[in-house]
Amino acid sequence: MVGSGYAGGDLRTPQFNGSNYDFWSVKMETILIAYDLWDAVEIGIQPHPIIEQEAGSEGTGDEESEAEQIPVEAPTISREDKIKNAKALSLIQGSLTDELFPCVRNEKTAKGAWEILRREFRGDKKVRVVKLQAIRADFEYLRMNDVESLDDYLARFFETVNNLKSLGEDVIEKRIVQKLLMSLSRRYKSIVSIIEETKDLDTIRVEEILASVKVYDKREDLHDERDKLAGTEKAFSSLRVRNNQASGANKSSQGKQNKKWQGQNKKGSNWSQGGNFNNNSGSNWSNGSGGNWNNSFNSQNKQGNSSQGGVKPQCQVCQKYHFGVCRHKGKPRCGKCNRFGHTTKDCDNGKQVANCAKEEEVTTGTMFYACHVSSIASSKSVWFVDSACSNHMTSQESLLINLDRSVTCKVKIGTGDLVQATGKGTLVVETRKGRRYINEVLLVPGLDENLLSVGQMMEHGYYILFGGNYALICDDSSLDNVAAKVAMAGNRCFPLSMESICSMGMKAAVQEDPWVWHRRLGHLNFASMKKTQQTQMVLGLPDFSEKEGVCEGCVYGKSHREPFENEKPWRAKNPLELIHTDVCGPMQNESIGGNRYFITFIDDYSRMCWVYFLKKKSSVTSVFKTFKPFVELQSGFNLKKLRSDRGVEYTSHEFLEYCSDLGMERQLTIAYTP
Repeated sequence: MVGSGYAGGDLRTPQFNGSNYDFWSVKMETILIAYDLWDAVEIGIQPHPIIEQEAGSEGTGDEESEAEQIPVEAPTISREDKIKNAKALSLIQGSLTDELFPCVRNEKTAKGAWEILRREFRGDKKVRVVKLQAIRADFEYLRMNDVESLDDYLARFFETVNNLKSLGEDVIEKRIVQKLLMSLSRRYKSIVSIIEETKDLDTIRVEEILASVKVYDKREDLHDERDKLAGTEKAFSSLRVRNNQASGANKSSQGKQNKKWQGQNKKGSNWSQGGNFNNNSGSNWSNGSGGNWNNSFNSQNKQGNSSQGGVKPQCQVCQKYHFGVCRHKGKPRCGKCNRFGHTTKDCDNGKQVANCAKEEEVTTGTMFYACHVSSIASSKSVWFVDSACSNHMTSQESLLINLDRSVTCKVKIGTGDLVQATGKGTLVVETRKGRRYINEVLLVPGLDENLLSVGQMMEHGYYILFGGNYALICDDSSLDNVAAKVAMAGNRCFPLSMESICSMGMKAAVQEDPWVWHRRLGHLNFASMKKTQQTQMVLGLPDFSEKEGVCEGCVYGKSHREPFENEKPWRAKNPLELIHTDVCGPMQNESIGGNRYFITFIDDYSRMCWVYFLKKKSSVTSVFKTFKPFVELQSGFNLKKLRSDRGVEYTSHEFLEYCSDLGMERQLTIAYTP
């Protein structure tokens, strides 16, 4: 019986708009099962079987021995099945939007409507495979953006996982955990490292990782809010202090400055009437009166600063007046231009900066790497896997091929010095799986070690996993195809030994084979070949020597068959004295009756032809058994000789035995002979 919940309307069908078929189908299946209507969708409505009944007819004579069959009505569908089908169909129709309802408008069964929607929106097996490949690619390249919130990324992440599962992909817990940890942004680098070091990634559940990451995200948000509030309060307090200091300084020093300036104004006016800037009075103003004015102004300003509250103190670092910690504290100061942030050897003051920028073309940004002093002996084949290096680098020019000298940039090393890179090339490495190429390797002269950049390897599709004193370099995200396994050395570095291929030039000496030139020149004889070389009819031919032996192709190509005799061929004197037969096929298209072969029988005397169609070659014997008595009865002559090729259908044991029993002569033609 149909569940009572349907009449009461306890369950509401989800609305289907064409874009969420997988979720909609799962919800609808649950509702139909709850209403006890799923059989009408999965199996459909089935008619009752037909039962035939027989009864003897009443009568006399011959009619008494015959049975009369009672007619039975057509198979019917029970009323209960009709009601279940109608209810299931109404639930499906009610869950569709007005735009999708025309798809099932003319369908009378729930099973048919369900199949129409499944074919339309889920597709067949091939369509699902294509969709699965696309979602797999999205899952492999899924990454969290730096500006994306954690909740938005987790929603996008698990939506992709659910799409994979809905299309039949078996996404195990371990794979989800590894992908989630690898795809988080740099903000969660510390918590990811803690999880990888303290947890077993093979047994940990996704819920545990989500709890740890969300707690860490909340803490980071609280720290960001506190830093923001502290910065805002500091900005407002600095603004209030500056306003108070500016108003107090104006009130205290305005009168003194004006009075002092009025006292010095006479000398200033007398100096201006003197007329000459380079005379003694001008120099005396500059050294004497001017200096006295500046000294008295500074002393008054200092007295005002010390006497009034809220005035900026003089900084001991930059010698300027301000509140708080100096922003130049801890920075080096140039002894040439007296600026902060660089030393004298890096000072650009007085140089032609425009000319330097024009002469040097920088193609990549400034790179930084840090290298600890290694106790491992230096070797050309040892490369260090470095996460702080932004580009592959080496100082061994002999290891690189396809070196591009036009690429120039500066590399910043751990001491802060800038080193000029002189080119970029490709490193060729021999591995167990064949030859590999590492592109975009910078040539940096003076570099102590060879460096492999972790970031650049990740950009080229590699996946690097650190843990357990090893660094695994894998070809794909499944971490199954391990390209290299690097053990951590005693100094906490990861040295990778790679045997590079050194390019070399080799001269190949080819010894000319006369038989090769014999075939190249169209099987020309050796005498003509030697004459062609001596007379220089063809330039570039080597000096040929006589060779013993016979060319097989020349033997077949220059041989000929003996002609047939000029005598008149034998012809039959009477009908059916000689019959020619052959089978043709298989044809590309079948006939109306499904035949792909046909057999012909041609009388040598009258040229009468009979054609029979065959489904297969093995039917030749049965067709010939039908043909022979037919033509003999119609013509009044006996079939004496049968000529055919040596096909299997004519040389079978059954066919030969039949002809032998009839005393018929068999004539078999030679292959490739008319």
